[in-house]
Amino acid sequence: MTKAETIAQKAAELMKDGSVVITAADIKNGVVQKIQVYFWDDKSAVMDIISKDDLVQNFPDEGVYVLVPGVSDAGKALRQLEMFEGEEDMYFRTDGTKQEEDEFAGVPPVLFMETVEAVCGL
Repeated sequence: MTKAETIAQKAAELMKDGSVVITAADIKNGVVQKIQVYFWDDKSAVMDIISKDDLVQNFPDEGVYVLVPGVSDAGKALRQLEMFEGEEDMYFRTDGTKQEEDEFAGVPPVLFMETVEAVCGL
């Protein structure tokens, strides 16, 4: 099994247990605008583009994980996203800090991932 297949298998296990996997995010001035998420729906992974409010309101108890770019170790390639309340908003981070701005482990912009998927569909 390739490293990519191993990471994808780990992501599938998380999603089948009810978690969400994030693969892209648009962040402007420290606030996430759009997020590309994958979740398990019956027999396969489904992708959706959601807003920050959608994630705040529907944050699953099972957890949210971010696919970390450039990490080949399956045990570290999916990092748990934490949501916490700041003074004025809810924030998301993967680095364990409580800095009041959103941080998604350096995932690419949503448009980039949508383009990759469009190329794969050619």
